[in-house]
Amino acid sequence: MIPLHPKIVHFPVALLIAATLFIILSLLIQNKRKLFLDLGWWNVLLGSAFSLAALISGLAEEKVLVHNNEIHELLEKHELLGYIVTGVFAALTVWLGIRKSRLKLKELILMSVIFLATTSVLAFSAHLGGKMVYEQGDRKSTRLNSSHTDISRMPSSA
Repeated sequence: MIPLHPKIVHFPVALLIAATLFIILSLLIQNKRKLFLDLGWWNVLLGSAFSLAALISGLAEEKVLVHNNEIHELLEKHELLGYIVTGVFAALTVWLGIRKSRLKLKELILMSVIFLATTSVLAFSAHLGGKMVYEQGDRKSTRLNSSHTDISRMPSSA
């Protein structure tokens, strides 16, 4: 199985951070509010779709990852945060899609706060994912190492 999660996961992170920035800009720059809300909606829509793909691929790959107690604990937190982030951003996608042309200032402020809070959770989840890979070494399974050639073990041609 080709590990899809590490190939997919960067898309929702980038798109959902961009969506959050556009929503905040729509709050700060009134004469460009419609533009920034539209940009925010497209980014949160695509980011939510990629977030769902990242969640599904992560769940599929969880079964073949090398687990120790530390990785398992990080993985459980990372998975829970993945569910939360995907669910909240999906709800924000629907909310923004329905209301973006009729948003009042108080509603936009509330939406911006929720975007910021959820993006913070997303950042922490991404941190945990990176910690599993780079500090705990969950990518040391044979299924991944077998796809890479160790050039230090290749016979020299000289």
